[in-house]
Amino acid sequence: MPNIWNGEAIKQKMLDAAKWAVDKTMADCVIGSKQSHPGWNNITGTAEGSIRIVAFAQEDGNVVRGIWGSADVDYMIWLELKHGSALRMAADANYPKLNAHIREAFNG
Repeated sequence: MPNIWNGEAIKQKMLDAAKWAVDKTMADCVIGSKQSHPGWNNITGTAEGSIRIVAFAQEDGNVVRGIWGSADVDYMIWLELKHGSALRMAADANYPKLNAHIREAFNG
């Protein structure tokens, strides 16, 4: 039986799984922070509407990363720091699930 090396295919599968998992985790954070901001009320929709994925997952050297949060609403930092930490609470709830999302994508 010939010795077949699948290292490159496995590395690509893991990279693809990591990208999918980071995007899923960020999407869950966006949804969670839009649904739960107990320290402030959604009046105009501007702050809540600013919460989004800013940059989808990409390979960056030896890591996979993406960016999510509030974009283009300067007062969101005030809401976050003084009125409820919606973004942080969503991250706290969803970031621990990243490993499970990677496993799901890799094995699924």
